[in-house]
Amino acid sequence: MGLIRADSGFYAHNFLSYWETERQTNYIVAVKMYPTIKRELRALKEWIQLKDGIEIAEFEYQSPDWKSPRRMIVVRKNIEILTKATGKLLLFDEPVGRYRYSLYVTNLNLPAEQIWLSYKDRADAENRIKELKYDFGLDSFCMDKFWATEAAFRTIMIAYNLMGVFRQIVLKSKSQATLSTLRFKCFALGSWISKHAGKTTLNISAMGEKRKWLDGLFDIVKQNDKSFYFSNA
Repeated sequence: MGLIRADSGFYAHNFLSYWETERQTNYIVAVKMYPTIKRELRALKEWIQLKDGIEIAEFEYQSPDWKSPRRMIVVRKNIEILTKATGKLLLFDEPVGRYRYSLYVTNLNLPAEQIWLSYKDRADAENRIKELKYDFGLDSFCMDKFWATEAAFRTIMIAYNLMGVFRQIVLKSKSQATLSTLRFKCFALGSWISKHAGKTTLNISAMGEKRKWLDGLFDIVKQNDKSFYFSNA
């Protein structure tokens, strides 16, 4: 089914209704802080503390052009404790003025904290876009024909996903190494191909700890010698 995470530019009834009815897709969308929304936030009394300086609450809200209410998740951060907190200031009297607010609309039935954490992960998407641009040259393929451009784009995405599988299954690294780092560590190695008795062999020039590390990677590949299936959605 998937999950759509979008900024407040997509906070519109047409988008939400399309995802709910036509696509039947789950979504988490940041909400624009209209005056009516601010009044709802000011009226909230029941807040749950997640950690020092961060609280969360939820409520149902129905805009005049909506047929039914939708679920709202709001997070507020105390700027006296978290001086670099993100979110919107509502410019109300104290104590509300001490907080920055982030508000989301969703059709998920998950706990409010999990929904907030799921949306927070969206921030990492900017890093993935930069990697696609600078390491994979995504912004350098503009062909004369539309379909040629799309073919180049999809080929780059296939390469990116293959490298993602390599990082996740073979390297098993907590850090997200860029393609330039992987090229230096794994691929830019002196090597040659030899054939003997009908068998083709890739010979890699590596010694000492580097060779042990590479042998370990090949062992992991052999242990995971299975087919993978990816959705083209």
